[in-house]
Amino acid sequence: MLTVTFIRHGQSTDNARHVWAGWADAPLSQRGKAQAEALGKYFSQTLFTKIYASPLKRASTTAALVLAAQPAPQPPHDFNIECIKEQNFGVAEGKPWCCRGYRTSKSLAEYMSEDKYPALLPGERFTDGESDEDLEARAVQAVDEVIMPHLRSAARAGRAEHIALVSHGLYIGALIGALLKRDSGGIAPTREYIGMQNTAWARIVIKIQGVADGIPIDVADEDTPPLVIKATDFGRADHLVTLKPNVSGTGKIAYDPKQRDIRAFFSGARKAVATEHCENNVLDGIDGEVVKN
Repeated sequence: MLTVTFIRHGQSTDNARHVWAGWADAPLSQRGKAQAEALGKYFSQTLFTKIYASPLKRASTTAALVLAAQPAPQPPHDFNIECIKEQNFGVAEGKPWCCRGYRTSKSLAEYMSEDKYPALLPGERFTDGESDEDLEARAVQAVDEVIMPHLRSAARAGRAEHIALVSHGLYIGALIGALLKRDSGGIAPTREYIGMQNTAWARIVIKIQGVADGIPIDVADEDTPPLVIKATDFGRADHLVTLKPNVSGTGKIAYDPKQRDIRAFFSGARKAVATEHCENNVLDGIDGEVVKN
């Protein structure tokens, strides 16, 4: 059996600025550091087999703080997994986003010519950026190159493994969707797994169909046996309950590891699917009230 815990990074300084933040490499804010430390404490008794992270600072720093709270001997880690980076927003990176309902009959190109960057519709991309289809292709790559090798090694040894992937809001949604499509039942996901606040986590449990826990089986590297895949948790943020409300300005101050320490979620709820996909990336992690539509 393989358990995969997906963790969204802590608040970055770009999250607090309300700008498009994909491959732009903004650091954690002071608030983001506090969130990640609370998450590390929460998972301090959860023994991970390995911890992976996107190389972007907001993810790799979050992962490092989770790793630091693991008991000795700490698990191996790789914080340079390129294929689990957030969606690339190209020329929109660092530019203010336009809220839902903004788009009219204009094309995306017309908006960009006016230096305006609205929520993308399915299949669209900003210049030099990625579409949702590009993101999904990278998610499939991560399933094959990062997750499935752990499933095979766990099956051969007849043991359970538990890995953590520290990544980004939209990417985690794409990755969960790609994994669920591998279920042998062939049932497509019935929801979009988007809308997690900063440092919230989700979990998938993968089992090989018909094989009891603890029974080793021979699985070739190129083989993937029939799988039973279940999403057990999504958007969990229990660790943030005791975190003090945001102190004015700390969301915009970058976390500096050399300094001492100096909620938070605008939800996608169930907005129109066309705009929800990308809005959650820029809205998640904004300190304020939960908005329910």
